[in-house]
Parts: sequence; structure tokens; C-alpha cells
Amino acid sequence: MPALSLDELNSVNPEKIYDLPLTMNIDLWNRFNLPIVLPNPVKIAFDENIRENLPRNIKNKKGIYMFVVEPNFPFSPEINYLIYIGRVINNNTFFKRFYEYVKAIGNMNIKRNRQLMANAWYGSTNVYFYDLSEISDNDIADIENQLVNYIIPPLNVQYRIDEAQNTRSLYN
Repeated sequence: MPALSLDELNSVNPEKIYDLPLTMNIDLWNRFNLPIVLPNPVKIAFDENIRENLPRNIKNKKGIYMFVVEPNFPFSPEINYLIYIGRVINNNTFFKRFYEYVKAIGNMNIKRNRQLMANAWYGSTNVYFYDLSEISDNDIADIENQLVNYIIPPLNVQYRIDEAQNTRSLYN
């Protein structure tokens, strides 16, 4: 199924949901301190074949993933937009988790943020996978919470610290 066009997205969500605010809070960045150094990520283009294109070494793993819009602007430096951070823990895997995102491509009857991730920037979105299979699920959840709270991606909606909630409320 082809991705939804901006006209189709607007017909379902007339408030121009694809215009996302960018939040940059230097106070939060200065307090950001992960318990580990994240490994080098595996980068994969987000499209209907993402599950088939997952390398075997991460397909059945757990960890953190990030959706990043990477427009092809005709200049340097490259400008990228981190729009969502998620995690895979317990009996889930990257392969299973991405079934939900693939189902959202071309789907008008899906949660709004998932609809945006799968359609609004189709062809310009990549997913970065961080294999954290060697650490506990609690540690993975803690890392995800810190990343979300200190970076404040626009399509994440749950923030655990007041500063992140207050910063987001300025734009919602």
C-alpha cells in the first residue's frame, strides 16, 4: 500500500499535524547522563520492507530505536530531525515491533502519531537501531525515558520530568 499523501493526512487531521515543533532545551541537555555509552546504531530506511531489511544480527534483539527524518537538502551540513524514540523489551523483538509501523503505511485508521511516522515523511525517514540485548529490560526502559525526557522528540507524548512536560506544553 502506498504512503498517505499530505492531502490525505490533512483530510483526516485538518490541523496540519505534520508541522511539528522542535524543542531544544540546553538545561536538559546539560543534565543528560546515560548509564552506558550506546553502541553504534544500525541505520535502515523506513519503508514497507523494513522488516525484511533488518539484519539478522538485530532482527530478534531488544533495545532502543529512533525515527529520524533526513531530508535531502542541497547544502551542508546535513540537517536531521529526531521525531520519535521507542524501545523493545521482554518477549518482543525489533522484527515484531515494526509490524505495527509497516501496517500504518497508507492507513488512515491508525493512531495519529504512528500515522505521521509512517506516512508524512515517507522516503526521508530512517530508523536507527541500538542493540541493547546484553542489559536488563529495566535499564533499557530507563535509557528510553532519559532519551525522551532530555531530547523531547515531537512524536513522543509521555514525559517523566516536569521540565520536559513544561517545555512540550508550550507547543501543544
